[in-house]
Formats: sequence, C-alpha cells, structure tokens
Amino acid sequence: MEKSFRRDVWVAGGLLSVALLLGGGSLLFPIYRMVVEIVAVGALAWFCLRPWIAPPGLSARFAVALLVAIVFLIVLQLIPLPPSIWQALPGREVPTAVFTAVGEPDRWAPLSLTPSSTRDTLAFFLVPLAAFVAALRIGRPGQLLLLKIVAAVGLLNGLLVVLQFQGFSRLTFYMTGSLPGVGLFANKNHSAVFLVAAMPAAAFAVMTWQRIEQRVRRWVGVALIGFLALTVFGCLSRAGLALMPFGILVSAMILFPRGAGSRATLIAFGISAAAVTLLVVVLPQTAVVGSALNRFDAASDLRYSFWPVVVQGVQDFFPAGTGLGSFKQIFASLEPLEIVQPRYINHAHSDYMELALETGLAGIVLILCFIVWFIVTAALRLRRCWWGRPGFAPIAIATAGITEFLLHSALDYPLRTLALAALTGVYCAILATPPTELDLQTPRRYRRVKRERMAPAEGTAAAIGDSNGHSR
Repeated sequence: MEKSFRRDVWVAGGLLSVALLLGGGSLLFPIYRMVVEIVAVGALAWFCLRPWIAPPGLSARFAVALLVAIVFLIVLQLIPLPPSIWQALPGREVPTAVFTAVGEPDRWAPLSLTPSSTRDTLAFFLVPLAAFVAALRIGRPGQLLLLKIVAAVGLLNGLLVVLQFQGFSRLTFYMTGSLPGVGLFANKNHSAVFLVAAMPAAAFAVMTWQRIEQRVRRWVGVALIGFLALTVFGCLSRAGLALMPFGILVSAMILFPRGAGSRATLIAFGISAAAVTLLVVVLPQTAVVGSALNRFDAASDLRYSFWPVVVQGVQDFFPAGTGLGSFKQIFASLEPLEIVQPRYINHAHSDYMELALETGLAGIVLILCFIVWFIVTAALRLRRCWWGRPGFAPIAIATAGITEFLLHSALDYPLRTLALAALTGVYCAILATPPTELDLQTPRRYRRVKRERMAPAEGTAAAIGDSNGHSR
C-alpha cells in the first residue's frame, strides 16, 4: 500500500469516524456539530489541494455536477436581490410590510428569509460533500476499509442501545428527554435506521476476516446481524422496524453468496424468511418488542395534522421557496391555532415536503435528478456486479443504505443528521466509482486472478522450476 494512499485512507477514515461518533445530534448540540464541520473542512482541503483525476464514467461526472448544483443553489439563496425582484417573489408580502414599517422599503434582501440558517446549512453540507470527495478519492480499496468503520460503529451503537435500555443513562450523549435506546444519536429513529444500514456492512466485515474458516465467518455474521436486529427493537422506532427486513435480506446475500455452495441461495433466503418470521410472530410477544410495535398507531401521530399546513406553505412560496433551514420560523408563521402544541415543530418530518418548501422548484428538480441518478447507477452497477461476484458486496451495501435513507426521508429527516449525511456521501461515492477488473470476475476466476496478483514471486519461482525440468 503506497504511503500517499495510506494517508488518504487515514484522512477519509478519520472524517467518517468523527462524523459517525459525534454527528448524531442536531442544531441543539453546536459543539459536536462544530467539531465535525471543522474536520470536514480539513479533509476537503486535504483532497482538493492534491492532484487527482476523477474516476471515468458518466455516473461520477453527473454526481459531481449535482453536488456543484446544490452548493450553487445554497449560495444563490444568500445573494441579496434588488427590491423590484425580491418583492415580486411569492410570499414576500409580510416581510415587505415589515421593511416599509421600519423605513427601509427599498432594502435589498436575499432569497432566503432566514439567511443565518441558510449559512448553517451551507456549513452542514460541507460534511457529506467532504465524505463523498474523500471516498471517491481513495477508490474501491479504500472504500472497503470505510465499510469496516461503518460496521464497527454500527456494533458500538447497538451495544450502547442495549446498555441504555438497561438503565445506563450516563452513556446517553444527547440529553433530549427521549426514550432510552438512542445509541450514538439524539433521535431513536435515526439510530435505528443507522443500525439497519450497518447490517450489510457488518456482514461484509465478517466475511473479509481471513483468520477464521469461511463457514465459521458466516455464522458469526448471522449472530451479529441477529444482535443488530434486536437492538433495532430497542430503539422503539417504527421506521427501523419497517426497513429491517430489507437490511436482513441484503446481509444474508452477502454472507451466503451465490456460487459459494450448492445450497447458498436456499440458505440466504431461508435465513431471511426465518428472521422475518421471528420478528413478526415470536418477538412481538415480548414487552419491549410489543411496545415498539404499538407505536404504529397512525391516529396518534402529530405529523398528519400539520402536513396540510406544510403543503399549503409550499404552494404559497412556490417556485422560489423560503430558504434552506427556514422551516421552523416559516411554519410558526403559518401554523393555525387549532394545532398549536406546547413544543414547536422543528422539521416537517418529511424531508421531501421540507425541501420543497425551502428550495421551491429548483430543489424539487435536484431531488428528482438525484433519484434518477441513483436508480440508473445502482441498476447498472448491480447488473455488472450481481450476487455472487466479488464486487457485489460494496454495491449492495451502498444501494441498500441509500434506499433506506430515501424511504425514511418520506416520513422523517434522517439526512439532516451529520452522521447519516456523511454516510450517504460515502455510499454515493461507492456507487459512482466504476467497478474494477476483479469486481467483474466470477468467484472462481476472481480467486485465481487474485492469487496471481498477490503472489507474483510464487509464479516466477514455479516458472523457473519448469525451465529446470521439474514438474509442478
């Protein structure tokens, strides 16, 4: 491993580790967030100041273009506009009246109605941007090491969930008044979805452990996935429970790859079916799991009462939007008295609605572009590195993780957490990186090619032996 490559991996791994360990909070915990953002700026400077050529292919170029467009949109929302343009934007009647009342009717103002919050969003976005650049820079070998970091932090998070649920409240890093079982996060839903996303990474990490026999590795992996599944129940998260079967299935496909044995396919799907049956039939009889499942009562969910207000706000401020980070203030001005609660609503609990309100038409277009990029890229990568090929695991892990985050974003805001945003950046870089020659080989061909590349001296010695008339 070259010295420069080792340094790059250390920087990328350090950024991801800090983001996962300290980035599970929110704006209520500025110290943790500041540390993660400073590390992200340093990592981004490290990679941007060094010569480097981006991976070939349309997928990587399109992903980079999307990131540039997002940064451009955030900066555009901060540029002051002349009064004739700003006052003509939808939803600016009240701010215009305020400016007139204070004697500044011709005041220039940015598109964002809360510029300070938009600047905070720009600093926030540097973290997933740096994670994407770092993971793309170190290529597939380095990305595999990052997946092992995800697995290690996922197991640590699961262990903390268990200990917190047993009453070790001092192990809770974010005192938010939430139920026990948040792990490294301030929100139990984000902790649970991270555990689900870390399941396939844990399975991959176990399968790369060469010191023990392959059959033993597989069943150790099954035990770890079972442990992580139980900790998801400890989070009491509906989103985690709903997405968990997907994580279990992908993990089983990694532990029992097609072509590794005559019964590998049946074993993989058999374990998935047995796990789902256990989760649905047996475990609900326990008190903890029963409490988690009882939270699926939709009638008591507050978000269904304020979503119509958010939709109306999207229409009122369309197509310009209100500015990234402005949801809390804008919703407070739109909230009708009949749904006012003692606690304020800090997010729409649907990132798609919230982004539509804050970014308008431009944000909706960018979201659609990202979803199209993700579907096309994941389909092409999986088509070339399907189940049983050596390159299947990282592609499957990244595809499963991004899918889970996108689904969860429909009912929550996971990507507004630095840890999950950074992890998404890493997963996007894995998908954007073209597969290597070894990734495209069949398992048997891969083992032969790998032996030839890893032990060239043995091949040379064998060739010398042949020339001397000795048989192999």
